Amino acid sequence: MSALLIYLVLTPIYVYKERKRKILFVFILFVLTYFYLGYEDIEPVEYTLHLIPVSLTLAIWFEGSIPSIFTWIAFNFGSSVVLHNEPLPVFVGSTFMLVAGLLFKHRVISASLRRKLLYSIGLLTGYTAFYLGAQPVLLKGNLNYACLTIALSYLSTSFVTFLFYHVKKQEIHKEKLLRLEKDRMVGQLAASVSHEIRNPLTATRGFLQMMEQKEYSVEERKRYLSLAISGIDQANDIITEYLHYAKPNNDQQAQLDVKEELASILRFISPSAFAGGVAIDISHSSENPMYIWGESKKFRQCLMNLIKNAIESMPGGGTLTIHTHQSDKHIQVWITDTGVGMSKAQINSLGVPFFTTKKEGTGLGLVVVMSIIKSMNGKITYSSNVNKGTVCLIQFQTE
Repeated sequence: MSALLIYLVLTPIYVYKERKRKILFVFILFVLTYFYLGYEDIEPVEYTLHLIPVSLTLAIWFEGSIPSIFTWIAFNFGSSVVLHNEPLPVFVGSTFMLVAGLLFKHRVISASLRRKLLYSIGLLTGYTAFYLGAQPVLLKGNLNYACLTIALSYLSTSFVTFLFYHVKKQEIHKEKLLRLEKDRMVGQLAASVSHEIRNPLTATRGFLQMMEQKEYSVEERKRYLSLAISGIDQANDIITEYLHYAKPNNDQQAQLDVKEELASILRFISPSAFAGGVAIDISHSSENPMYIWGESKKFRQCLMNLIKNAIESMPGGGTLTIHTHQSDKHIQVWITDTGVGMSKAQINSLGVPFFTTKKEGTGLGLVVVMSIIKSMNGKITYSSNVNKGTVCLIQFQTE
């Protein structure tokens, strides 16, 4: 019974593959059986008339064929080899339970609690009848104790069946909620992608229809064609960003120096920062290189997006502070701005496809950034207050 409880608690957290779940149960069962039979003073009547039928009922109804068979083996071994009980009564009664339970299991899986209780009591009654029929002498010497044990077995079987039924029910509800959440996210993402792509395509269709319905000068036709191509390019960019988010490619990873990558980015972004009245202050905690593993092009894309976001959050100018720090286990990149900041609700929505705080933009940029950083064994965290700036921390593990 302890094996069943431990198994129920551990498997939803740590083990997801069905085969590994069964192996875990068998391992827990035999470890606990060894300690129980080897170090406990066991009353044979309690073992044979109480523990065996209650535990075997649970294994049959709630854990499947393999756990049931190994539970049957463990209890027969313990009864005959360790406790030196008469092997035939336990073998006959437990075999009836195992065979009957596996035959009727398909009816019980989706049954109501009431039917599960009736089937459990039926199995227990069958086991008790077969056991006592094969060893009637037991009732003569220990009649009162045997009857009390049998009564407690019925009570225990009903209680644990009720308990396990509701535990399993909660586990099934949790799985259904996870599937519904995944379906909801897929639907929301599909709707968002469709909406974002439809806008530029609708504009492109409109320009092409205008060119078809009326004669325009060469310059006007060129301008409309340019706008139409721009709409198609915008739609293509959205699809490209979505694909990067859905399936980042890590086949070309190499050792990168964070300081060198930052220096390369700042050469391109400094002019636009200067034009916007943003001063950039960069510092490093160490003069030594800070190495991480990743793809240079994608890492620079991440840095570019994050630094541009910080600059765009300071429309009236401000200070952008970039600081790198290396410890024994981490390499950190701090990007701090003095911009408009964000509320807690906005911070919690960061990384959601098509959520953006900008007037223009799809919101996929930050989603792609987070996906790439995660693939490089890193993570991004934000802290911010409205009108007090934002701090973005990128942290990579070095071990």
